[in-house]
Amino acid sequence: MKRIINIALLSLIVIVALSACSSDTSSEAQGSDYPSKSIQIIVPWDAGGDTDAVNRLIAKELETILDTEVVVKNIAGGSGVVGAQQALNADNDGYTLLSIHDSVAMSQLTGQSDFGYFDFEPISLMTSTYDAVATHPDSPWNSMEDVIQYAKENPGEISYAASIGSTSQLEPALIETAAGVDFNIVGYDGTAKRMKAVVGNDVDLGGVSVLAGKDYLEDDRMKLLGYTGGERSEVLPDLPTLKEQGIDVESATNRGLVAPKGTPEEIVEKLSNALKEVANSDSFKTKMDELGTDVNFKGTEEYVEFLEKNEADMKESLEKSGLLAE
Repeated sequence: MKRIINIALLSLIVIVALSACSSDTSSEAQGSDYPSKSIQIIVPWDAGGDTDAVNRLIAKELETILDTEVVVKNIAGGSGVVGAQQALNADNDGYTLLSIHDSVAMSQLTGQSDFGYFDFEPISLMTSTYDAVATHPDSPWNSMEDVIQYAKENPGEISYAASIGSTSQLEPALIETAAGVDFNIVGYDGTAKRMKAVVGNDVDLGGVSVLAGKDYLEDDRMKLLGYTGGERSEVLPDLPTLKEQGIDVESATNRGLVAPKGTPEEIVEKLSNALKEVANSDSFKTKMDELGTDVNFKGTEEYVEFLEKNEADMKESLEKSGLLAE
């Protein structure tokens, strides 16, 4: 009887070992054959926005590098949560990718979703886009220094447009924390509605992309008060940064790509290497310059470290601002 049990145990060990080897071999084979069909990039926002534009350019470059079709699919809703949820539940075979930015952590930390960065497999960071803080041309403020002085004298009176649960809500929260002031953050669903509110003088402040801000400025529909980058924008060289105005804030929308959890390492590595080629291509750099966006490539290992720090900094700021979910 004892001999039978030992034989059975030995057989089980052999089966498990063979299964593991088979799994490893299958994973390696999958990685070496990848890609053998079209790849889908889910963009969890409407078509026509900055994130959509960046990813359509990435997809076009990837098609040449990987020699396969790369399709962008827009799945909007819930400040990016709806599309991200679909990617979360997709097969982890490398054929469904998700475009993300800081809103993934923002939504989780503010209680808008129950998943974050590391419920996916990070692949690469691609770009960083900084904003300008805008107000109506008739506003009494001509700089962020004016805004902060007024906000300190009149707590909670200045309204700041933001899409709740997105990076546009993080921006005023960071300024509040750094400057010791309180804004009245007003929710708007999407960039277009936020900008319409600023242009219509329905709200005091709002974040605007550099290129859109330049157009609004030239049409005298907005007044720009500060830039959220670490250095002045080449597009708007006369606009001082927040740091130059005594506000220790540098804030960007950092766009990258992730895959469903459990995607084989070989596939993640192949995608990261391909995305590095995209980031280094002159055509991509030129297009990003035209969009007022910085190419800021980080491979998988660096991207993981970046996301860890990004999440920790965001959590600290949201906690100080009272926006952190309990």
